[in-house]
Amino acid sequence: MRADIFDPRTDPEPPYWRELRVTAGLRADWAWEVLAAQAWGARTVQLITVLFDGTTPKAVVNAAWLGAPLHRFSFAAAGSRPWVGAVHVRGPGSGAVPGWWLADDLPITVLTEAYARAMRRELGPGCLALVLRQVTEEQAAQAGRLRVVRPTERIWRFPVHAWSDPEAWLMTLSRSRRSNLRGIFRRVRENEDLEIRIETGTTTLDEVRVIEAMRWNDDKYGGKLIPRVRILSGYLRALVAQPDVHSTSYIDRQSGELIAFGTALDHPTVPIVRSWTQRPAEQGGAKYLYFYHLAKQVDWAIAGGKQWVELGKGKAQEKQSLGAVPADQAAMAVPIRPW
Repeated sequence: MRADIFDPRTDPEPPYWRELRVTAGLRADWAWEVLAAQAWGARTVQLITVLFDGTTPKAVVNAAWLGAPLHRFSFAAAGSRPWVGAVHVRGPGSGAVPGWWLADDLPITVLTEAYARAMRRELGPGCLALVLRQVTEEQAAQAGRLRVVRPTERIWRFPVHAWSDPEAWLMTLSRSRRSNLRGIFRRVRENEDLEIRIETGTTTLDEVRVIEAMRWNDDKYGGKLIPRVRILSGYLRALVAQPDVHSTSYIDRQSGELIAFGTALDHPTVPIVRSWTQRPAEQGGAKYLYFYHLAKQVDWAIAGGKQWVELGKGKAQEKQSLGAVPADQAAMAVPIRPW
């Protein structure tokens, strides 16, 4: 298979990219301007690969080239690459979703063989291994014996295809959760000081204020060995401007302060609740807005005839109480053979 390999920081958008995104059902985070903004804000080199059978695109892969030297506190400079390491395949901007699309007639071995060989040719003999995030048990079994598979945190999803309307969804929940949600709906409805602003493909979002708000959430998960990379304003600006991205801002009318913010990436069948942040309660935030926000995503998905809503990792107890179901996922590492 032929491989086109791109660095979105310096390579222009391929002429076939937008049509390929539609064919592959790739969400807004795969828009080229979003990939470029994300790549410029990364510690590692980010590469996009398209595999062709003749002139037909058959696979798309997003990956980071991880290795030595390691950038702990700086961005990867244009033109610089590690000399030894592994290719880490994950969703652009999020490790909670797979970083590839394969045509229906292709097995996962296309990644462990054809794609892996293409990356070794591109990156040199120091490219020693391939790591795939969010593989299923069935995919891991197809990859052969030379592999290491480890479970990762479960992904949570709303099975909205099973609910005819929001009331049908509510009736599947426990009595206490159902009563709690009805109380939250009433509380939001009666709160004249709360403005809820929903925008699609916006170019007027105050991304600096939103990024400041996202620090409330980031501070919970920052690491000491490798500090968490903050979301950059250029990336957020590019993402929310996409016509298939819905941004929801919760604003206190009295102070004008942003107290919560969330984004959702639309898709014909499986949209993703991509981000959520809210002001801590001791700083004037409202914990109940998280449940309200997810409930509104269920309403929107049912009205749009979606099949699932992807919620990502974390907050398992809260998501399960709202009717979300888990999906087991794993990370798989395979060596890249020199032949």
